[in-house]
Amino acid sequence: MILVTGATGNIASVLIPALLKDGQQVRALIHDESKAGPLRDMGAEVVTADMEKAETLDEPVDGVDKIYLITTNGETASQQARNVIKAASGPGDAHIVRQSGYGTSESRMIAQHEDIEKELRDSQLRYTIVKPTFFMQNLLMSAPTVASDGAMYWPLGDGRIGMVDVRDVADVAFKVLTSEGHEGKTYVLTGPAAITLSEAAAELSNALNKEVTYIDVPSQALRDSMSEMGMPEWTVEAYVEIMQGFKEGYADTTTPSVEQLTGQPPRSFETFARDFAGAFGAS
Repeated sequence: MILVTGATGNIASVLIPALLKDGQQVRALIHDESKAGPLRDMGAEVVTADMEKAETLDEPVDGVDKIYLITTNGETASQQARNVIKAASGPGDAHIVRQSGYGTSESRMIAQHEDIEKELRDSQLRYTIVKPTFFMQNLLMSAPTVASDGAMYWPLGDGRIGMVDVRDVADVAFKVLTSEGHEGKTYVLTGPAAITLSEAAAELSNALNKEVTYIDVPSQALRDSMSEMGMPEWTVEAYVEIMQGFKEGYADTTTPSVEQLTGQPPRSFETFARDFAGAFGAS
């Protein structure tokens, strides 16, 4: 039995169907019962719990062999992870596969990830850590402005980022959860090349058959935009800090992890742009 937390998120929405198709037993942990229907329809067992309340996690972790641990990108992420780790530390000795994050530790969010990684390493549990960089799919947040005025607005300057496709992260998660030999290992996940957003805009231009430009904006513009969306101040500042690290070249790196684990090269940004052209407004 594999427990997947964050079961309605972007990674789990790819991972859970793949696990079920492979014949795995999947228990999907959600916070909102109203979102259970599609998961049950595809064959997952669904449990509702609040990861911030340790007493609600005994049932979800009971009898599971592996846990894919995703927490919110917010101030309570550390507590959520600690509660799952504590619940999994009882009988059964579950193997936790933790989806962490890659970025500068100057970001409070990355510092949280690193604290959780240390807690796992210090525990008696079996664990594996996967650390994806910036998701290519994050750029879908720019879809409205790409469609309306052919521009993406981000505070990333000319920083190169080894951004990774969400589908590759899910493929790696699938491999780690369904095969042996990953205990105690950490995998940093990137795409095949570290690129700037100007280069990403050029790829989108080709895929959409229209000019797309990248416009570098001050960090305050990102801060204002996320605040207007209703995001908590802690989370807003965490993302601003991560973006500053990317701007300074912190994620100017690539690794062979995706290909080594899945047997397939990671998807390029060109492939992402072509596959998601419709979401950016292409006919």
